[in-house]
Amino acid sequence: MITGTRVRSLTSVTLAAVLFSSIGAGCSLFSQPPPPGDAAQALAAGLATGNVSGVAFSGTTPAKATAFLTSVYKGMGTLRPKVTVAGVTTSEGSEKATATLRTVWDVSDSPTDWTYEEKVPMTLVDDTWRVTWSPRIVAPDLAADEALTLKRVWPKRADIEDASGGKIMTEREVSTVGLDKAKLGAGEAAASARALARVLGIDAQAYAAKVASAGAKAFVPALTLRASDPALTRNTGRIDAVKGALRLASLQVLAPSRTWAAPILGNVSEATAEQITASKGVLAPGDSVGQNGLQYRYDAQLRGTPGLSVLALKKGADGSVIAKRELFAEESKDGQPLKITLDPKAQSAAEAALAGQTQRPTALVAVRVSTGEILAAAVGPGADGAPVALAGKAAPGSTFKMVSSLALIRKGLNADSPLPCTQSLTVNGRVFANYTDYPKDHFGNIPLKTALAFSCNTAFISQYKTVSQDDLIAAAQSLGMGDKLDLPFTGFVGSVPTTDNVVEHAASFIGQGRVEASPLTMAIVLASAMKGATVRPKLVVGSQDLPAPATPLDPREAEVLRQELREVVAVGSGRVLQQVGVEYAKTGTAEFGTDNPPQTHTWMVAGRGDIAIAAYNEVGDNGVTGSAPFIISFLKAYNLR
Repeated sequence: MITGTRVRSLTSVTLAAVLFSSIGAGCSLFSQPPPPGDAAQALAAGLATGNVSGVAFSGTTPAKATAFLTSVYKGMGTLRPKVTVAGVTTSEGSEKATATLRTVWDVSDSPTDWTYEEKVPMTLVDDTWRVTWSPRIVAPDLAADEALTLKRVWPKRADIEDASGGKIMTEREVSTVGLDKAKLGAGEAAASARALARVLGIDAQAYAAKVASAGAKAFVPALTLRASDPALTRNTGRIDAVKGALRLASLQVLAPSRTWAAPILGNVSEATAEQITASKGVLAPGDSVGQNGLQYRYDAQLRGTPGLSVLALKKGADGSVIAKRELFAEESKDGQPLKITLDPKAQSAAEAALAGQTQRPTALVAVRVSTGEILAAAVGPGADGAPVALAGKAAPGSTFKMVSSLALIRKGLNADSPLPCTQSLTVNGRVFANYTDYPKDHFGNIPLKTALAFSCNTAFISQYKTVSQDDLIAAAQSLGMGDKLDLPFTGFVGSVPTTDNVVEHAASFIGQGRVEASPLTMAIVLASAMKGATVRPKLVVGSQDLPAPATPLDPREAEVLRQELREVVAVGSGRVLQQVGVEYAKTGTAEFGTDNPPQTHTWMVAGRGDIAIAAYNEVGDNGVTGSAPFIISFLKAYNLR
């Protein structure tokens, strides 16, 4: 028989055992609910990645919320927010909580970010904190039918200007001519494409194929022309008569004309996929960038910094935007104009002087002697846009005798010092001769100034044992040629390589062998002789001064050289330039290629007042007929100041 006391004792033991068992099994008789902060942290992490599949919700499912985030974030590209929990508060017996989320979008390189906070209600249900779903969790006041998009707004691209602030390369009106297929019936596109191509003078078959491959309602561009282009103005009626033809006006960054300093200025067009990738987020599809020339080198300066806005877009059933509102904006920063030394009048005169040279590359460069400013640098149509004027590389021929003369002057010669001018001269088995029409009355021992005036090859080559290759290199550098300079533009100031080859050394005296120069190079060499000090080229206003050569040009040396160069104009091969007031000159030809007889480059340099000019023709008979006419035309058109 069990007494009452024993019963109470057993009951107590049993109840204690039950309580212990309940606690051990994790039941909640005395346990606390999980902290709401864990759920808030999971939500923050999910919003940051766009995947909230690990979050419990009230009012939606994790899958639907994740799909919504995917749609909302799509317009933000690869950008994603940084989301942190700023705080969590609880209420009503710990079954209700509110998390404050702080969201930061690093939308640009600026120190200002798009930042906002949102309070998110949570409810404890069956020991699980559930987030009360609302699109506003993602962005301020975001609606269920809205999505985010990031829009960049570039400022107007800065101009390239002349030294006085005149606009050289700026926005100019253009018209894009093409076909609007939405205005064409079935079977009409091909005929319209061919008709429009004939009017514009483009490949009809290629354009018809382009039109055929485009969408049924696409606008298919055929040609973009300046608003002032005669091909547009004289054909407007014929263009408009083509069924479906359309002319769309817009602005493009352009030079005064299609060819005007084109290799120097470069062009601006839509960024390529490679450029976008290389920019590491700076550029996006549709952005315009400089593709070559100064527009490429100074692209960041000219394009400025884009502004941007984050928009909430509401779209219709067909995907079109029916409403938008701005959530965040950052102003753009204008680019800075680039000032260059090209003189519009001089450049136009140089362009005109070469306009008829369609068969082969030609170039003309004009430099202000006192400053080294490049006033003009033009190429003819035959250069096909290559940067021949400033960056071309060709043997300078007898124009290099200015350098050889300086090297001889440094060996003690003066303008009247005699040199042996013979019909030919053999160096280590290589026969060097004078040009076919060399005047016979100037053979024999002739003054240095006469050797330069009539360009006697053998007179200069005869000194190959007296003047070393290093002497020629030093003389070239003193005249601004051959130094390795970090130019703030695409240019070449020549090369006089070292050599142990005697024949190559001999050839260097007459600007052949491996000696190379650009028209800019030879204009600078002449400018240095005229100034009596080494001239460095300047194209970009405000650019850092280039270093002086290791051996400065002595003004007394330069005066002897000027005596020789005056003799070229007075009695020698430069007499043709007397008509335009030229004071100093030198012609040049340089053999190249494998033809027999070989073809020749032709050169002419000329100095007048404060300007030094170099003209180059890839193929010609001699400098007098092949290059001098460009200088004459240029000086007649350009009124020197």
